[in-house]
Amino acid sequence: MAQTPSSDVSVGVFPFLEGNMDSRISEIVSNCQTRGVDTVYVSVFRATGPSTGDLWVTDSAGDWNAAWGPVRSTGAGIHLQNLITACHAQNLRVVAVVKCFADSVQPTDAAHKQYLLGVLDYFVNAWRVDGTPVYDIDGIALDYIRFVGATTGNDPLQVTNFLAQVRQVIGAMSLHCYLVASRFTFDGGTYDASFQPYATVINSFSSQYGQNWQQMAQHVDVLMPMAYTADGAIYSAALRHRAYVQQTALYARQAATLAGFPGRRVVPTIRTYSGDTETTTVTTIDSSIQGALLGGADGYQSFRYEFLVTNPTWWGPMQNWAVPGVNFPLPIFITSSPNLGVQVDPSTSRDSDQVAASLQVRFDYDNNGSFETGWQALGVGNAIARSPGACIAAVQVRDAQNHVSTTRRRFTAGPGLTLTPPFLLAGAGGSLQLDLRTGPAAVGCTYLLLPSISGTSPGIAWQPGFTVPINYDFFTEAIVTTPNSPILVNGSAQFDSLGRATATLNVPPLVLSPFAGLPLYWTFIAVDILYRPMCVAEADPMLILP
Repeated sequence: MAQTPSSDVSVGVFPFLEGNMDSRISEIVSNCQTRGVDTVYVSVFRATGPSTGDLWVTDSAGDWNAAWGPVRSTGAGIHLQNLITACHAQNLRVVAVVKCFADSVQPTDAAHKQYLLGVLDYFVNAWRVDGTPVYDIDGIALDYIRFVGATTGNDPLQVTNFLAQVRQVIGAMSLHCYLVASRFTFDGGTYDASFQPYATVINSFSSQYGQNWQQMAQHVDVLMPMAYTADGAIYSAALRHRAYVQQTALYARQAATLAGFPGRRVVPTIRTYSGDTETTTVTTIDSSIQGALLGGADGYQSFRYEFLVTNPTWWGPMQNWAVPGVNFPLPIFITSSPNLGVQVDPSTSRDSDQVAASLQVRFDYDNNGSFETGWQALGVGNAIARSPGACIAAVQVRDAQNHVSTTRRRFTAGPGLTLTPPFLLAGAGGSLQLDLRTGPAAVGCTYLLLPSISGTSPGIAWQPGFTVPINYDFFTEAIVTTPNSPILVNGSAQFDSLGRATATLNVPPLVLSPFAGLPLYWTFIAVDILYRPMCVAEADPMLILP
């Protein structure tokens, strides 16, 4: 039963219960650093009814929709942006906690779920001018992600399918969920630590709360059983406190493994508050933490921070079972994209307990949650933007202890095509050079130039996520049929070692006379060596002058 301290320790901060906590940010950071805490979970929003709720942080993004609910209506709350800045300065992570449902609104309410997706979008898609997030949070934690009230016959797919929608909104960001871990379901009736089988527990939570842990593990990165136990009516022996929390961790790990994701993090939340006829003590906290670690959990969370402040002896077991210092890496990166080529440089990422050069990185160049690279040494990544314009990339950094942190950046991908000159004379004809620029990630990729005289809208639906910004017409058909000819040299070929290509359009006199005064639009598409779509350029006009 050997145990070692955890390097994945967190606390839950709930400003709406405590008042204005803006002036206490430095206190929070100092306490976490001193006690070996690695992550701060902070309550930022709480649903109060159908399509309404309270924002408990300062509206730093400046675009909170007043119809969604009030902002810090009682003055309580915290300046989230300042908290993140202070925490990141010390490598502490910040996870935003969103309360999803309530007695008055359940997961069957489709309009409310759409509303929640808008709230989440507010937190994850607010950007500064330099492309950094307004709220550079390290993850989203969903609380009350369940049917509220212990009934039966609830459909867990209402919760599971909503999690899939949440994943689409937050992309590569880490998703955490608080899981009901009722002691009655685990051990009800006798409370003698003779626990119900895994299937019985999972089926009960599915029917009562719509939380099928195994289904949820398909979408959730961190499973957090709410394993709240203290001295009182149910358990009074330390060994039983420990056994109960251990069992919650074991079943959460089993759910993740059976779902096909054995690496999902399991972080039980343990009780550091008193109430409901039960009293938290140093012993119950210590027993709970030991139970979490014996159950194979990655770490533990103190629920809640404020009680640790008012009961300072409670920090003792928290600190005793925590690896000193802040143990997660802090990912930082910059982007460069003068053309369709994207360069992502995470070299300034850091870690408190190992040198940056020993960190590993992987890239999700379009922030869809599917990483284009595996883990590799910290270094520059190169990719091709799907199309010019606003893009979001995500980077994950991993340290030697397998701690992973994620961040995102928004950037603007530059144009991929240049026409020189951008016109031809209808009567005289002439030559035009088309320069394609996509960067080194395009080496070995094949492109096809495409023209259109009939405009750019609605475009051509080429592949999902790839719309060609020209209309298909007889000009397009001619090039698709014969992409390389004396008229268009190198209309289709492979990019060179720098991701460049040059084509030449040679137009005889009078050929374009019927189209004098019109623009002939040019673009290109590209596929990789397996013929998967890679990118679509912008539509550049070549004016046909009389």
